[in-house]
Amino acid sequence: MPSDDDPTAGEAYDELADSYAADVRSNAYNAHLEFPATSSMVPDVEGARVLDAGCGTGVYTELLLDRGAEVVGVDASEAMLAHAREAVGDRAEFWQADLGERLEFPGDSFDGIVSALALGYVADWEALFAEFARVLRPGGFVVFSTGHPLDQFPLDEGGEPADAENYFEVERLTKEWDVPVPYYRRPFSAVVNPLLENGFRLEAVVEPQPTEGFRERLPERYEKESRYPVFLCVRARLD
Repeated sequence: MPSDDDPTAGEAYDELADSYAADVRSNAYNAHLEFPATSSMVPDVEGARVLDAGCGTGVYTELLLDRGAEVVGVDASEAMLAHAREAVGDRAEFWQADLGERLEFPGDSFDGIVSALALGYVADWEALFAEFARVLRPGGFVVFSTGHPLDQFPLDEGGEPADAENYFEVERLTKEWDVPVPYYRRPFSAVVNPLLENGFRLEAVVEPQPTEGFRERLPERYEKESRYPVFLCVRARLD
């Protein structure tokens, strides 16, 4: 378990926000691997009220607005929210919020939720999807992307789990970027079961493969990422 002295993902992204904003719309993994898959799974949102959960710099906020949705964006990092506000102006409403805590919205507030590469920073997905179910209207959808369990559980050269990690547990790890970024890896069952246990019905699961844009941007990684999963994208609907 993290200690009180450990940085949170929100604090890390406060430091990373400027470099992240400069890179996210052109980065091969974001723009040409994750984004095409996740955006293709978002249903018709014309006239819908949609929560962009972990909105970051506003990439999906902008997409949802352009598709005719009324959008509320939340993120733990105020610095990331500043970039989102700069990207879309007053077309969307933004709030600072930790997805690991109760959301300050009444029940039945949204027709849909989109969350791109943000849920991996939340430890307890049972509570998370219970909260999503609370703020969604009946029949509402959730579309999210996260790190693929296989990609987040690397084996060493001998085929053994690295650092005595246990695939079947939800484990806190750290990405060593410009600053350490804590996140949680989990097995596939811990991705799907919290949805099912909170009244969601799975509609689609996609393991995205790189596009031609990815090949152009990062040719040296194209072959590997064409054969090995990096992200997992899910669409579910509240029954």
